[in-house]
Amino acid sequence: MDPTTGVMLNPDMELYKLAGASDIPEIIVRAYEPDAIKARGVIGVGEPPTVSTAAAIGNAVTNAIGVRVAEWPMSPRNVLNALATASKEGKA
Repeated sequence: MDPTTGVMLNPDMELYKLAGASDIPEIIVRAYEPDAIKARGVIGVGEPPTVSTAAAIGNAVTNAIGVRVAEWPMSPRNVLNALATASKEGKA
């Protein structure tokens, strides 16, 4: 991206620069177990990353169709219902 104009300088994604291992600083992970977690019992390590995934999908759909879909799952029926509601309210 050109920092002045914000225009993409690469003609396509073939020349798009991706961060490599040498471009990213070392990440140090420190695990700890506060008393609150001990009281709850076992929790899955894979659960926290899925929270942001749903938000990212919801935002992508909103950007694509211009209407926020408030019902999950993000099924065709729920997307069409959100579009119909927005149309009735004059938002779409």
